[in-house]
Amino acid sequence: MIRTGVLLTAFGGPGDLDEIAPFMTSLLGGEPPAAAVDQARRRYLAIGGASPLPAMAERVAVQVERALNGVPKADEPADAPGFPGRPALLSRARGEMKVPVAVGMLHSEPSISAAVARLAEAGVGRIVSLSLSPFDAAATTGAYDAAVRAAAAEHGLKVVDAAAYRTSDAYLEGLTEAVELAMNDEETRDLSSVVVFTAHSLPVTDVEADPSYVDQLRQTAAAVAQRCGLGAADGIDALPGIEAFGGHGGARPWLLAFQSKGRRAGAWIGPDLDEVIDAAVSAGFAAVVVSPIGFAIDHMETLYDLDVCAADRALSAGIEFARAAAPNDAAHMIDALAEAVTKVL
Repeated sequence: MIRTGVLLTAFGGPGDLDEIAPFMTSLLGGEPPAAAVDQARRRYLAIGGASPLPAMAERVAVQVERALNGVPKADEPADAPGFPGRPALLSRARGEMKVPVAVGMLHSEPSISAAVARLAEAGVGRIVSLSLSPFDAAATTGAYDAAVRAAAAEHGLKVVDAAAYRTSDAYLEGLTEAVELAMNDEETRDLSSVVVFTAHSLPVTDVEADPSYVDQLRQTAAAVAQRCGLGAADGIDALPGIEAFGGHGGARPWLLAFQSKGRRAGAWIGPDLDEVIDAAVSAGFAAVVVSPIGFAIDHMETLYDLDVCAADRALSAGIEFARAAAPNDAAHMIDALAEAVTKVL
């Protein structure tokens, strides 16, 4: 019987300040300008000096591996730092796992090719590829898939895609709990507020070529909004000048917006989160509650673009800001990922 292993794939991120330039070189396909590296360095310093994504992905892998092999969940290290910050690693279960789980990054270490080689050395003949980016896009899941299949071919391994988990009950329940906690934050629960679901923006040309990314986001946002009691996606006109997928939501209108535009020239999909915050201020709302549903794992886009920049924009304009937690290695996330693998085993 062919032994199966699991490969968790993710975008990657620098594990310390010295890894910023190599990360950006991989991302840009060439040496980055010194000014861009300096700017990135300042941003990473603001969130603790590193991206938490690689370490968090390893934490997720530990728990998923244990779940798939019937091993109890790993205990939190006694000296684990608070989050945000680089999360402490969890202990792998002892002994050989029937279904081993490895982590591979597109733009940082451990690389996807190194992770595939590790699984091959463990005697795996088939890999279940599972992206930690829940929504399909060419720059993320498409690139992961190409890298996984190229590396697997070098070792003669078969690749099977895990089931989608972005609308699984476990994943939606985790997102819903996080949004409800943010809506009931002591600073915002009694204020008139707008709930904004966010995801990474993409160039308009990319979405015109393949609209599935936005379609998937709309599906998940609508499902979470329903579970939170915000109602159906019936259109939104509560914010002047903003055209968005969303709903009136009773006392709390909700909508889907985009953030973290890249450097590529041309138009990017919107509405942009900054514009939504400004419109909420103009419309007289007292708070903005942001749920970054496009990001399963915290990294620069959540810890800096949201917790620093978006929060400052709202607070400086005199309204409150609350942000729902990303799934990271929460129990619902682990359950959703394990189920996505089990469905194809």
